[in-house]
Amino acid sequence: MNARSSTSIFLAGAALAALLLALLAGLCHLLLQPGLALYAPVLVRPADWFFALLIATDVGAYVLLCLFFLAPVPARAGQRIQPFLRTYARLLFFLLRHVVPGKKRQKRLAHAYIDYLNQLVLRRHLRVRPEKILILTPHCLQWDQCPHKITRDIHNCRQCGRCPVGAILALSQAAGAHFAVATGGTLARQIVRDLRPKAIVAIACERDLISGMEDVMPLPVLGLLNRRPNGPCFNTDVDLHALRVLLETLTGERYERT
Repeated sequence: MNARSSTSIFLAGAALAALLLALLAGLCHLLLQPGLALYAPVLVRPADWFFALLIATDVGAYVLLCLFFLAPVPARAGQRIQPFLRTYARLLFFLLRHVVPGKKRQKRLAHAYIDYLNQLVLRRHLRVRPEKILILTPHCLQWDQCPHKITRDIHNCRQCGRCPVGAILALSQAAGAHFAVATGGTLARQIVRDLRPKAIVAIACERDLISGMEDVMPLPVLGLLNRRPNGPCFNTDVDLHALRVLLETLTGERYERT
């Protein structure tokens, strides 16, 4: 499934979440109305306007969420509205996680949400200098029998070919981008604070990727899901071609296959 189709899945799910928000607002209004009419009649009209505005904002925000993906948006307008759209999309995804049944559907929804967040970045048509880009990966990409510690110094990697870390290091060197491996969220945030990148290409599983992308907002992050042929958090892999494409998209340059 391509990113556009996946993003459409998120927008379809987001419609359900937006409807739930509107219904919750309407229900709260109905529950509060009798009490306000009895004990504080002066607040009845303001409450009517407040909940009407809340529902209208919800509907309008969903329309903007769709338009940003479906229609051309001027760069300056898009940059101004993106923080609001990211916050709203985050709220809708939070609701959907608690509504959508089944792990398989939840996983598919997580993929779609990541693709939508990627589209928010890609549609800004950013051009970032390679030295201002950070490739951030989890430690589980490293071969589990490797004796070389790479979390503090990625250049300890011997590029032996037993895991994708060496190939990512070679790509980062060819591009001139930073590359770091983190053992968890705390170290990842420390790396971001120390390097102060202008954009990040992050590789992780669904949960860690979504958490990380939301943590560093509004910093532009492109997320790339890892592959788990041996199960979660053990000798994972990554699509190197997809990683190269994301780097090329951010920098506007082309890098030969390493």
